[in-house]
Amino acid sequence: MSEGMVGARGRVPDDDGQERESGARLVTRLLGMLRSARLYEESNQAYLQQRDELLASLAGTEGDETTLVVMGESVYVNGLRLRGDASRIALFRALQEEFEGRALGALRFLPGLRGDELSAFVRMFVAARTPELGEHLPVAMTEAGILNVISVRARDMGSERDTESDEPAAKGERGRAREMFQRAVQGTRSVLMRTERTGRPPLRQARHLVQPMVDSIMKNEFSLVGLAAIKEYDEYTYAHCVNVSVLSIAMGQVLGLDRATLANLGVAALLHDLGKLEVPLEVLHKPGKLTPEEWSLIQRHPLEGVKLVSRLPGLTTLTLDVMRIAFEHHMHVDGGGYPRLATRRPMLALSRIVAVSDCYDAMTAHRAYRSRPFTGREALEHIMGPEGAHHDPAALWALVRSVGLFPAGSVMVTASGHELLSLTPNPADPYRPHCRVLRHPDGRIPDPETPELWEPMPAGHHVTRVMLPEEYPVPTELLLAA
Repeated sequence: MSEGMVGARGRVPDDDGQERESGARLVTRLLGMLRSARLYEESNQAYLQQRDELLASLAGTEGDETTLVVMGESVYVNGLRLRGDASRIALFRALQEEFEGRALGALRFLPGLRGDELSAFVRMFVAARTPELGEHLPVAMTEAGILNVISVRARDMGSERDTESDEPAAKGERGRAREMFQRAVQGTRSVLMRTERTGRPPLRQARHLVQPMVDSIMKNEFSLVGLAAIKEYDEYTYAHCVNVSVLSIAMGQVLGLDRATLANLGVAALLHDLGKLEVPLEVLHKPGKLTPEEWSLIQRHPLEGVKLVSRLPGLTTLTLDVMRIAFEHHMHVDGGGYPRLATRRPMLALSRIVAVSDCYDAMTAHRAYRSRPFTGREALEHIMGPEGAHHDPAALWALVRSVGLFPAGSVMVTASGHELLSLTPNPADPYRPHCRVLRHPDGRIPDPETPELWEPMPAGHHVTRVMLPEEYPVPTELLLAA
């Protein structure tokens, strides 16, 4: 197992260069249309040509929507940063001026956008010449019936900031992680809905969601792993996919996988449950015990996932990994699990990672048949104990190194009498996570507006016990999300 985990693998053919060219054309045509709108009437042929070219660029991008983000001096199209080489510096600066002059951070172009709606948006965009007018642009567009273009104010872009700001680094990292995680959940919703509609998973779109998470974890920024402890009822389907992807990437990093392999692993983990799109919702969400027929439908979802991916043209390392992981993520290394095979064969190394991360995240999720979900600590004890024989020892070790011995959300009591909330694992020492002080030994509670953080828990402190959720009155998920 160990050799398979850390061995080199082939790199996926990288077509980011082509997508960057497409993104640059989109920026060029948007600026061209804005310039035309200032010079010509909407009936003018030059204006109409610019509008049609912009619509063609939007139709040619990957995904259900096209997102254009300006952040500082960087421009992103669908999550991919455009390279500002010498020939494009002036182009990107012009776009930055358009956005900054209106206090905007992003534009989202949704499918179904027509020429007349695009013209109405451009007319309103050009008229909003100041930051004050730009602040009101999102509401004004909605009131005008412009529903397929969404403008996002810069102040609504979350905590994505330059790392050289005077904000404390740890706070900035958590802010960036929250924004990244939310975008990943929203993007995963789009990926799964598109797969359900077309029958073909958009791997390129999924890869763009995963790349920032890989980069973050490779920089030893583990706030994303801490956010995987937040469980939302309404977003469970999508958040579970993101959680499994984040945990798998972190585990792969611990095991020494290279960046290309981590990217493959992250995409495959994000799509591991694709086959559930073929399972009726009433079966997936049934609160009571499943009938044998219903359980049979559930057990088919790994095979259904393989069938969905097999509809994609060509075979690459990525598509093969996605198919293997979709097929094997409920198998056990001891021969159990499902699907059951007539002839036993070894699981793919990456599948062993996803099997562990999927099991761990599912244990900590809300379930109708449980009075409460397992805490991260309880899930870790269970997967390392009674479930341990089902999983690869190297993958279990990587899970512990990734989430720590006191996973995010754990309420800990130290020998000194402090009550602490674990926020983020500490890759240097699983015994001493980054945490928030909930109560001092003398009973003092820190001001929630200025939380007291230990980053990480200082040497000399050690945990004597972990509280059960019913012992602590405030839902820890609210504190994790703060």
